[in-house]
Amino acid sequence: MSTRSDRDRGVVTPVEMMFILVFVLASVGLLGFLGRLHAAGVQVTNTSQAAARAASQASDPTEGLALAEQVVGASTLTGRCRSTPQADLVWQPSSTGNWQGGSVTVTITCAVDNDDLSGIWTPGARTLRASDTQPIDRYQR
Repeated sequence: MSTRSDRDRGVVTPVEMMFILVFVLASVGLLGFLGRLHAAGVQVTNTSQAAARAASQASDPTEGLALAEQVVGASTLTGRCRSTPQADLVWQPSSTGNWQGGSVTVTITCAVDNDDLSGIWTPGARTLRASDTQPIDRYQR
């Protein structure tokens, strides 16, 4: 004859399964957050490359910064960033001290809300920054 305790041996499994379920849901949420953070970083990197390439085709640093800002304004970062993404331009002159033949570095800074990354209310923001350097053609214009 079996006792009541013999029949109730499987009751512990659902409790353990709840712990596993909570762990899996938390892991999926963390992976989603990290995936969206990576995607935003790739987007900032791509925009910095495009902005640096546009700036390298300009005839002077002032026009280069204007072209870089134009590329950033036309990018998809404007919808992802908390405020307008910032483009900074630094250029190294050529060995003769001219714009042509030097290099230009464009740095893009973008603050992304954690809410956008996690999909649920999360306080704060992440600042993403990427830069790219392009050579300036010495034979242009």
